[in-house]
Amino acid sequence: MTTLYTLAYPRLHPEDGHRIEAFRRAHDPHAALLPAHFTLVFGCDSIVTETYLRHVEAVCRQARPLDFVCRYAMPAADGPARAYVYLVPDQGFSGLSRLHDTLYRGPLAGALRLDLPYIPHITLGTADPATAKLASDRLNTPGIEIPGRVDTVTVAAMDGGELRHLAEFPLGASPGTMA
Repeated sequence: MTTLYTLAYPRLHPEDGHRIEAFRRAHDPHAALLPAHFTLVFGCDSIVTETYLRHVEAVCRQARPLDFVCRYAMPAADGPARAYVYLVPDQGFSGLSRLHDTLYRGPLAGALRLDLPYIPHITLGTADPATAKLASDRLNTPGIEIPGRVDTVTVAAMDGGELRHLAEFPLGASPGTMA
């Protein structure tokens, strides 16, 4: 089966978007693969693509656009030799987390990993843990304030090392939507 991802490409002020992408180009080997994003569903290959797409579309119809503000660069270790620098929202954290949780219901419930906590983030870079900590400190020292909005969700497939977009779904504003 195809490995599927659900991503949210944030709408940012152009100046903030340029700063983020410049930092990512310098510090993230995956920056060329896709632009800054929040991953909402991580690589899932246990469900038929059509079922996955129908589920994501249904969730998006019931959700509503999410505003966020990122004010923190966080180092996150992935073992003793590798760490990431995450740009983490404080405003909008719970809304992005609830969208993630809702996407992992129904047909995706079996793909949820509860051994790893979900932290909504935009990956800025990867390095050894000490370098990731220094980079986070450098970003946090003057203070960060990057507002943005998530109003669409994209389903993508990894094919031969290349990410291919399959569908984009707007977040609706129908009655009874989740925040």
